[in-house]
Amino acid sequence: MDKLKDLLLDLEKKIELNISEISNLKHYNDELKRKNESLLIENNEVRNNFKSLEDRFKALKIANTISGSENNINETRSEINSLIREIDLCISQLSD
Repeated sequence: MDKLKDLLLDLEKKIELNISEISNLKHYNDELKRKNESLLIENNEVRNNFKSLEDRFKALKIANTISGSENNINETRSEINSLIREIDLCISQLSD
């Protein structure tokens, strides 16, 4: 009878340990979910910042090539042609 009682006590301790471990894992999982959400937000902010910087760089590059120095005439023409193609594409999308 004592052996059965000892087995039951041992089983009860193991169950309590498992319940405790499950609780700890749930808290850890919640913490990881919060961290993941935070990192996703930060990633979106970095992407938006990168896109903004990329747009500013493109505008600066256009301004430099349009300034029309003698060395950049071909590059200026190429940039103007590129802008014209982009405008044509926008117009065609608007007309659809």
